Amino acid sequence: MLCLWRPLRDVVYSELRWRLLRELRSRALAVMTHLEQHGFHSIVYGSVARGDVKPSSDLDIFIPRVVPLQLLEYTVSLLHKVERRVLVQATPYYAAKAYLYLNDRDTVSAPMVPLNRDEEGFYMLAGSLTLEELRNGVRKPGINKALNLIIPTEYGHVEKPLRENFTEAVRLLNVSPDVLTSRMRVLLRRREKGRTGVFQSIELREDQSFEEAFRTLLAKSAGLRKRLG
Repeated sequence: MLCLWRPLRDVVYSELRWRLLRELRSRALAVMTHLEQHGFHSIVYGSVARGDVKPSSDLDIFIPRVVPLQLLEYTVSLLHKVERRVLVQATPYYAAKAYLYLNDRDTVSAPMVPLNRDEEGFYMLAGSLTLEELRNGVRKPGINKALNLIIPTEYGHVEKPLRENFTEAVRLLNVSPDVLTSRMRVLLRRREKGRTGVFQSIELREDQSFEEAFRTLLAKSAGLRKRLG
């Protein structure tokens, strides 16, 4: 019988990888400090929080509450030119989110509607850091897109397949089993269908606001209308 179980990987980072992590975290620190100074409390999530970065890694900074988006855009533009603005809804029932692209990969985003428990849990699952944690050099465990549990170590990270280490992941990430199960289901569906998982994506015109784009999205999405009551 063919065994598909993948053994634990003990990954030791090269100096090049440590340097890349420092560079990405330095960029995140500059943006998050600027946002904090203007009243926007943010987190950075994903590989930058866990440490398992690679040259293609994105910088994902998120404001986990509904904020005035015109003010957020203006605040970000004081530090960095905004290259693109995109309104995204990942699934028919997920919160729509506003993305400000600083370049091809680095983003600052915020929800258009309050997050539910599963959506809040996603950032804990991926690994996320507050500004204070980033300043203190904290690294957090989390789940990557390949459905591996990444556990930071002094020399790199330990990588474990999530399926065989589900209970440990629940404990380490401090989430409920159903939130973790829901995230596994989404990632498996993306892998099987070869899709990005994005249900709706609207790139804003220069003269268009996020609120205007949200009204367009609302007209298209029965799930979003149901969510908003």
